[in-house]
Amino acid sequence: MMIPESVYRKYSQAMFDIAQESQLLDTMIADMKVVRDVLKDNEELRKFLGNPLITAKAKKETLKAIFDTSVSALVCQFLYVMVDRRREAAITEAIEGFIDLAREAQHIDVAKISLIKPLTAEEEKMLVTKLEQVTGNKIEPLYSIDPSIIGGVVIKIGDRVIDGSLKRQIHNMERALLQGGVVNEVTD
Repeated sequence: MMIPESVYRKYSQAMFDIAQESQLLDTMIADMKVVRDVLKDNEELRKFLGNPLITAKAKKETLKAIFDTSVSALVCQFLYVMVDRRREAAITEAIEGFIDLAREAQHIDVAKISLIKPLTAEEEKMLVTKLEQVTGNKIEPLYSIDPSIIGGVVIKIGDRVIDGSLKRQIHNMERALLQGGVVNEVTD
């Protein structure tokens, strides 16, 4: 279900403003990521929170049981407000919006990096360092394994794409051969 941005944006902005004012931005980012990851990984919890027949009190008690010891009281209060205002369906989007605002404030770019196999820790560090030099910003890497690229790497940062995949190279070679009028001949 697609939640309109206007529904969750004000919650994202309010939490960002509070985190900035209280100088707890780094803590809030970490806590919000914990909540986001738990919600993404737990379909039953999402269904529970989205069920209109379950009372707000029961939902808040459940959230408290799950998050009370793992995130700050401020983040728990954010979740309770979302429940009280019947915005449970927008919690994940509001958290993502908050994280985006925080990244922007801290000059952090997200690099979506597709590979054929995982990199070593040293290779990851070298790649992130190089991307930070190129962009002039800190980089938060998000790695994914994609066998379809055949080899190499594809990096997406915002609307920029660096495609160093073997799949792209083969495609470029194929286009060059076809545009050049090269014809394969079978000889005896």
